[in-house]
Amino acid sequence: VAPAGSEVVVKLPMVRFNDILLTMGVNRSHINKLFSIVKTRTPYPVVYGGEEDVRLRMAVQPNAFALPRSDSAVKVYRRYAARILVPDRIWWDTAHVLALYCSEPVLANIFHTVNIRVDDPVRELAEKALVLWFNTTWGILVALFYRHETRGRWAHVMLSQWRLMPVLDVARLEPETLRRLAEVYDKYSRATPARIPQQFNPKNPDPVRLGIDVDFLKAIDPSLDESMVRGALLDLYRHVHNALALWVGD
Repeated sequence: VAPAGSEVVVKLPMVRFNDILLTMGVNRSHINKLFSIVKTRTPYPVVYGGEEDVRLRMAVQPNAFALPRSDSAVKVYRRYAARILVPDRIWWDTAHVLALYCSEPVLANIFHTVNIRVDDPVRELAEKALVLWFNTTWGILVALFYRHETRGRWAHVMLSQWRLMPVLDVARLEPETLRRLAEVYDKYSRATPARIPQQFNPKNPDPVRLGIDVDFLKAIDPSLDESMVRGALLDLYRHVHNALALWVGD
């Protein structure tokens, strides 16, 4: 991206999501078949539902519990429970963030749970870095490109579509870079940005949106000039804002 008279270039290692996946699942029909969802505490926490209050910020906690219907359900839970959640369905008008990071491993019915193929000593750092990536402008744009529009701004993103997406290759990043990215995630994890279509007005950008993007780029390359980064981002936001306004409306 380039503001008038300047350019900001940041090189990122990218990979198809499928190439760093360990497990990804389970779809909502399997959840309904294998488990009863209850409010009473069980050893199987879940994030249930996808209303706006679930999608307000990157950090999320379990809001219900699963009661397995069989031994095979227990095996499914243990295999697929994860902290990273990416949406199966998105109502873009009311989503504030894209991907979520849970306080503990869970299953979910409106999100796909994701375990990634990284070394255990850096697992938490890499998971936070990946969730941060999905909530940068570039992560959101990739998801918009791969979405399957079902009704207006209601979109469905199937497992197969997620697997094909280009994502930040956190497995190739140095531990120090992962640490910086995880710190950015921690800084913004409980912040509530505006709804996604309202984040990109270049004359009045959402401060959480701008903060996430600036700090993400600075974590990748600390030598970047912040004023140039901000100028380049505002130029990018202008294009995103105009495109979203045509689709969603002002």
